[in-house]
Parts: sequence; structure tokens; C-alpha cells
Amino acid sequence: MKKSDLKTPQQSGFTMIEVLVALLILLIGLLGVVGMQYLSLKQVNNTHLRSQVAMHAQSMVELIRANDGAALDSSSVDAWEAELIQDVPTASGTVNFTINGSEVTAAVTVTWDERNLGNDSETQTMTVAARVD
Repeated sequence: MKKSDLKTPQQSGFTMIEVLVALLILLIGLLGVVGMQYLSLKQVNNTHLRSQVAMHAQSMVELIRANDGAALDSSSVDAWEAELIQDVPTASGTVNFTINGSEVTAAVTVTWDERNLGNDSETQTMTVAARVD
């Protein structure tokens, strides 16, 4: 027998352990990307809710200004609340008037729930004040 016949075979390709380690590293990276995407979508939803609340609060202020600062009838306030709840289901709104001589101050307060990290919901409040002379 020749010495060249006793040569050890050369390794070719990847071992199973190398492939599994590579897949594990790829999986961890993909889970990080999915987590960031989930957080991003949640924040986009919260931003949408905040913009809807701001729009509805401002529309109530404009209704008050269009009414020359006089207190609105209950049907106008009820219609505004119905539109608010249609766009932001967890929201509730209140309108408070303060009359001081010829100056009318109105405070529109909207309260709603939005989701934070995890699945916890947190109550948010926005108050818009308007003064009509």
C-alpha cells in the first residue's frame, strides 16, 4: 500500500451545526425586525387617534365660534359626540362654557384610550380652550 492511499478525506460543504447556527442568527434578526414593525404600527395607530381627536376638538371650537360664543344646543353637542365616537370608539368628549361679561370661554375636553408598549392601554386627554369676544 502506498502512502497516498492512506490520505484522509477532505471535508467539503457545511456541517449541520454550522447551518443551524446560521439559521438561529437569522431568526434572531428577523424577530427583531418583526418587533420593530409591530411597535411602529402601534405608534402609527396612536398618532392617527391623536389627529382624529385634535380634528374633532377643533371642529367643536369652530362650532362655538360660528355660534358667536353662545352655548350650543344639546343636539349640536350630541351630533359632535356621535361623530367623535364614530372615528375614535374609546373617546368621550365634554364642552364647558364660562361666561364673563361679553367674553365667553369654552373648554373642549376629549378623553380616549390608546395602546402603549405591550398591550396596556393608557387614557389620554386633550383640552382645547377657546375665547370668543
